[in-house]
Amino acid sequence: MQAPFLDLYRAGVRSMVDVMNTSLENTQRLQKQQLDMVRTALEENSRSTGELGEASSLQDLMAVNSRLVGAQLDRMTEMWTSMWRVAGDAQKSMIDRMQSQIEQTADAAGQAYEVGTRGATDATELAASQLAAAVGQARRRSA
Repeated sequence: MQAPFLDLYRAGVRSMVDVMNTSLENTQRLQKQQLDMVRTALEENSRSTGELGEASSLQDLMAVNSRLVGAQLDRMTEMWTSMWRVAGDAQKSMIDRMQSQIEQTADAAGQAYEVGTRGATDATELAASQLAAAVGQARRRSA
């Protein structure tokens, strides 16, 4: 009778480990993405510094500045878009894993319940048969 409850406990622990793994994987993916964005920003800043140094007129300076502002806006938009995408993917992955674990835990709980009720039914039947035997013996003695 303890085995189904141990299975239920194991399923719960397994579920928590899976949730933690999913969370850590999503954190790793987000940090990698952030690191890639920082590298790209550093490369673009180096290029921009070179372009600003080569500007020979006010028009050239304004053109480089416009490109820089546009590139920064694009980079910021890309960063927020990808962060929201990663957050959405992480949430979907977490929900999918939790649903799977809930189903497994529900199955384990159902099995534990069946074993428990089967054990209770067996115990009830045993007690009833013992009671009937005792009543039969008491009747035979009194007769």
